[in-house]
Amino acid sequence: MAEGRASLDQRTARREKYLAVVPVSDTELRIVSTLRDTSTSVADSTDVELIHDLRLEATITLPDLVITEVTGHSDQQPYDQCALTLAPLGRLRGLTLKRGYRRQVLERLGGTQGCSHFLTLALELSAANVLSIYLRMRAETPNTPTTRADGTWARTGLRVEPGLMNACLALAEGSPVQRRALGQHDE
Repeated sequence: MAEGRASLDQRTARREKYLAVVPVSDTELRIVSTLRDTSTSVADSTDVELIHDLRLEATITLPDLVITEVTGHSDQQPYDQCALTLAPLGRLRGLTLKRGYRRQVLERLGGTQGCSHFLTLALELSAANVLSIYLRMRAETPNTPTTRADGTWARTGLRVEPGLMNACLALAEGSPVQRRALGQHDE
């Protein structure tokens, strides 16, 4: 080991991500996605190095999920050149958080076109699709054990977003959840 160089087992590294979806109106959501990377000394838990502290904020329309506004904020990045990665985030404006979103984000922000950490946050915005569906469902129907068991919750989901059919194992066509949602009770 080179003099002055720490051993790998002397520090830990941690990544914390956060995503919030906040209704602005019946036709608009505000999304905040954050990423924070830190490294902490194994010997001294107060020795914490902040590596990245980034935030991506976006406004999307409902129900089409089009990004109408997007801004990036950096409280900590390791290099001066990292500040140049904020401007390319504007390329997300006009994208839809539906099928094809991931590919379009990679085309606009991947590699040397941006920052891999802001890319992570931009890709995370797609989770707002699922969360927006939940919020729209919840505005119509309480999410309770009873509404889940009697099919009301899933029926509301299919009305709000027909694409929920076959979205996963539980929502597969013919599944117990879908049969209850469609009023087809087991014999």
